[in-house]
Amino acid sequence: MKISKIIKERTHLKESEEVVDLILIELYLRGQLSTKTLSSKTNLPIPVISAIRKELAKLGIVKMANGVFLTTKGSLYVENTLGFSSINKNHYLKIIDSNSEREWLKKEMIDELSLKIVNRPKVDVKFDQAFATLQTSIDRAFLLLDEHQLVNNQILFLGDDDLTSLAVGLLIKKISLKGKCSSHLMVYEMSENIITCIEDSAENLEIGIDIQKLDFRYGSQEYFKHQYDYVFVDPPYTITGLKLFLSRAISSSRLGASRIYLSFGEKEPQTQLAVQKLICDQNLIINEISHDFNHYEGASILGGRSNMLELLTLQTTYPIISSCTSYKQQIYTGELNPRNSVYKCKNCGETHKVGPSLTIKTIEELKEIGCSNCENTTFLHLSRNNLEATEEKVLGSHYLVELKNCFNNNIGSVSTVERIMLNIVEQCQLTKVSSDFHQFKPLGVSGVVVLAESHFTVHTWPEENYAAIDLFVCSRLASENKFMDLLTTFFEAGEIEYRKVNRGSLTY
Repeated sequence: MKISKIIKERTHLKESEEVVDLILIELYLRGQLSTKTLSSKTNLPIPVISAIRKELAKLGIVKMANGVFLTTKGSLYVENTLGFSSINKNHYLKIIDSNSEREWLKKEMIDELSLKIVNRPKVDVKFDQAFATLQTSIDRAFLLLDEHQLVNNQILFLGDDDLTSLAVGLLIKKISLKGKCSSHLMVYEMSENIITCIEDSAENLEIGIDIQKLDFRYGSQEYFKHQYDYVFVDPPYTITGLKLFLSRAISSSRLGASRIYLSFGEKEPQTQLAVQKLICDQNLIINEISHDFNHYEGASILGGRSNMLELLTLQTTYPIISSCTSYKQQIYTGELNPRNSVYKCKNCGETHKVGPSLTIKTIEELKEIGCSNCENTTFLHLSRNNLEATEEKVLGSHYLVELKNCFNNNIGSVSTVERIMLNIVEQCQLTKVSSDFHQFKPLGVSGVVVLAESHFTVHTWPEENYAAIDLFVCSRLASENKFMDLLTTFFEAGEIEYRKVNRGSLTY
């Protein structure tokens, strides 16, 4: 059993066990640290650090004398089990601690990648491709360096037209003795051209990257089985695209001990809310947001940049789209919002129409073909029109309500509960079709009112002064506030909490 797992169990640590590894790595790199310094580096309270330190000492991993330091046994554990025997320790520390060393290395990596990346295909906008700059791909790699995530980990790139895997592989090579490290890099990619580019470029760079051709729209329990420590994902610029790619990222992650690095652009407020809801509904934690972290070549939809979201998984994190389920919704911008554009030749003034239903589908194709009048390849964008306006509609509104600290007599009697429910139906202008209520022995009432609009249900726990309410309506509820007020008043609830969920969200 890993030492970090033992310590987590003995100290009842709420955080991921990887934080114990982080403590050991910091001690290995820096020799001796105070409890206060370890607390600062791990963001753990000092009492928690003290508890971890004591258990590590019992195992013979650390000693305490004017601070904390590793024993020989502890150092060997970090080298052999955590993989640091392959790391150039002095060079590694310089890069972490010195901004000038870091910037010098980044420049060196840009030069090397620029020279050795080969066969990079042109952007295919129908798949929402927009290549990140080499600087961005390198900056992503350095995210893993800052918390010692480059070493001895399973790292997945869920689609990699940005070639981030090459930047990560090259950085691992730079910090390693003999250019080799125990980390494993895997790319899941659909495009044959991107796969060829990564394979040929990795060979030029002398780095190891495994690649699996995969279309994420199709489920696969073989490839999405919670096996990766860190996942990079830069999905299409749509909510459906984000839903699919984020679900696949979760299915690929070791729950409770992994991070997902999600690149996604700023959107209007309603879409931003939908993005945050999608993240929270799958029990992911937004640990950090780096605004305008990613820079792209072109990418007019994103304004040339997007944010980097660092997401933490929990044991309770789950994918909305399961690993074995295929996804049949449209996920690309051109599919969901098809548009025609008009371009004017800068040389002769001839105009050209470009769009998904036309012969020339993208500006990239137009540039490759050239102006039909003069063969010039530079154009001025004149206009764009939506072929179809989009409007979001829902099939119904679902209200999930918790009533707490209710008056016991109101929720313990089947006749009282039935009377209250039917009264609320009438006052909220809903239409009863039928109803059925049942008294449980010794306590509790369950009931349902079938509505012309859908249903209204209740279950009570009188011994806990608690009731759960479920209302689904296919039409708009006349007044949400009135509905909540009636529940609170009639059940004499001391506290009410509710969630409204739009069911069957559709786009027309």
